[in-house]
Amino acid sequence: MRIMRRKKRSESKSFIKDGLLFRFLILAVSLILLVLIWIYRGELENLSRYGYIGIFVINFISASTIILPAPGTATVFIGGAIWNPIIVGIVSGLGSSMGELFGYFLGYGGRGILKTFEKESSYVKKLEQYFEKSGFRTTFIFAFLPLPVFDIIGVIAGAVNYPVLKFFLAMVIARILRNIIFALTGAKIFS
Repeated sequence: MRIMRRKKRSESKSFIKDGLLFRFLILAVSLILLVLIWIYRGELENLSRYGYIGIFVINFISASTIILPAPGTATVFIGGAIWNPIIVGIVSGLGSSMGELFGYFLGYGGRGILKTFEKESSYVKKLEQYFEKSGFRTTFIFAFLPLPVFDIIGVIAGAVNYPVLKFFLAMVIARILRNIIFALTGAKIFS
């Protein structure tokens, strides 16, 4: 009986010591915020009337909805025709980059939970090695392209413990450049 109690205590200490509790909390908070964003998405789309702040918030929310379509790119395109396209590109790129961190943290939190259920397999180690070698370049390229698959890159980056600052830096540079191009295109077409 005492051996069982000691084992349970050591398992719970291991859960906290290994950072699994922290990862689980990040995963839970990210999932709750994603559900709230999805529930209130209609009300949040009306933010474009608030100018640059509205553009930031819409792009943050758009990037936060993992794999689900949202109007972020359209607001950049149209916003560039209404306001200064360079500022629209910068503001929307920052908002989009911050929103994409949800995917990263879902992967980060999910990795800890997966560790409790199974041993790491070889594909996880290969992904870790790939991101260690080419993570910045991969993040930059996929963040620059207007494809919804970037959400998967963010989840993978978090799951393989790719440094969040490197991930964010590559993403913010790419998103700002991409969104400046979209905003300038919108300004050129609609003016």
